[in-house]
Amino acid sequence: MVDQVLEAYPNDVRFVYKNYPLPFHNQAMPAAKAAVAAGKQGKFWEMHDEIFKNYRALNDEFYNTTAEKLGLDVAKFKEDMASPAVQSLINTEMKQAQSAGVRGTPTIFINGKKPQGRSFQLYKGIIDGILKEKGKAG
Repeated sequence: MVDQVLEAYPNDVRFVYKNYPLPFHNQAMPAAKAAVAAGKQGKFWEMHDEIFKNYRALNDEFYNTTAEKLGLDVAKFKEDMASPAVQSLINTEMKQAQSAGVRGTPTIFINGKKPQGRSFQLYKGIIDGILKEKGKAG
């Protein structure tokens, strides 16, 4: 659905992704760290997508193999994955999510408000309303 929104509003919508690894998923935190570490080499979305496609196969070997497959410097990737800076970024994003009332994933906000439901039509209506208020839609 996010892809649909971004395709429909290429110049009017900015997508911001925040990590919120749920504590009851034992691979959620390592997966978040892997995506952030890959992002330090410009491959956040590629790692993110591989993680979600292979969510049942997640483990340290998977992250390292995927980093290699994505052409990352694997030693740097491992170093970043274990770094306090990566953990701190994820912790900050988790605190932001908790402050915003996030209880699960995925959670979508549009202009700081959580829509009551999930559909492209719902999101389109909200975005069109915002754009109309700003004088950007007809």
